[in-house]
Amino acid sequence: MITARYVVLLAYVAFWNVLVGLFLLLVLGALGTFGLVAGVVALMGYSGFPLWIAIARTRRKTHGWLRIQGRSVVVRSLDWIPVFPKLIEWKSPQVIVLRGRGISYELSFLTSESLTRAVTRTRAVYPGVQEILG
Repeated sequence: MITARYVVLLAYVAFWNVLVGLFLLLVLGALGTFGLVAGVVALMGYSGFPLWIAIARTRRKTHGWLRIQGRSVVVRSLDWIPVFPKLIEWKSPQVIVLRGRGISYELSFLTSESLTRAVTRTRAVYPGVQEILG
């Protein structure tokens, strides 16, 4: 997740990367057209690539999915092993943790309404599943 401290750090690093990239553009621009092109490429690479790496690190990794098809619900891990949930732990209005035998998955939803629909359907398919607040 992106925190305020991380965003401030990214802004600080981006500021200095852009300054160094502009300096490279100025120095390489003195070499003519080729230097100008090389300077623009250096500016884009020096300021854009580190920011892309920093932002890409904040993405959540997907370890499985919850597929709802009509009246059936399928929970699978990446290796196609079906997960049979025994417990639903509510972390927040948009996040739950499904726990099965020796495995747990944290599921994030965009809205609390979509989460409620998913939990309702999961409870309909797996009637023995318990719910707790986390």
